[in-house]
Amino acid sequence: MLNDINSLWTREQVHACEARFVARLNEIAAEIGKNPSMHLCTLTGPTCSGKTTAAEMLVTRLSEYGKRVHVISIDDFYYPTEYLRRLSAEKGLSSIDYDSVDTIDLETLRDFTEEIFNSSVVHCPIFDFTNGTRTGYREMEIDDRDLFLFEGIQAAYPEVTALFSEHDSVRLYIAPETVIETENHIFEPNEIRLLRRIVRDENFRNTSAAFTMGMWESVRRNEEAHIFPYINKDHLRIDSTMPYEIG
Repeated sequence: MLNDINSLWTREQVHACEARFVARLNEIAAEIGKNPSMHLCTLTGPTCSGKTTAAEMLVTRLSEYGKRVHVISIDDFYYPTEYLRRLSAEKGLSSIDYDSVDTIDLETLRDFTEEIFNSSVVHCPIFDFTNGTRTGYREMEIDDRDLFLFEGIQAAYPEVTALFSEHDSVRLYIAPETVIETENHIFEPNEIRLLRRIVRDENFRNTSAAFTMGMWESVRRNEEAHIFPYINKDHLRIDSTMPYEIG
């Protein structure tokens, strides 16, 4: 089946798919870049939606408008793993629930956000996932050119949204949103993301397809509870569907 799909795609059609994606990012970059008072942007979406790719491309596009963009992973605001283990045990959980908002140090995130608007120097925590602890802070001098793009699924959580909404900001949401149809199969957006995750985990995280699929039910449960209900008209949406990638 995949050979049949591959044969349907010419180089021009692949370029056309990517051009639509780039055009959407250009629209968003123009909206943000032309606002001199805009210093905060959030980018959220479910797993394997294209957040990292979109963030990297937005950095380049926004620099053309004189913006100096800092991509901040909300994962850097995790509490230490030992604390999270104790917290999970108190909840009666056998393992850490990384999808809970309780895993995020909201006080430090709030302090960092306030520095963006009230100081010429900011201090962003550095989280070492190997050791499961915060190892220090990145100190950055900033001025009116700087824009901070907070990337992560947690940007959809109401507690995090409330924190950012205290300031002028733009909210972005990215995910594949278009069904891909072939002669033999219909690929729903969630299935597309699962396929992406299998490939990513196998190639870059030394994780088997069986393990990824075994986690998928838990991943989807968190998305339905903590992400999708909070995506609304306030978000600028980016459809990351690339029909040719099924091949």
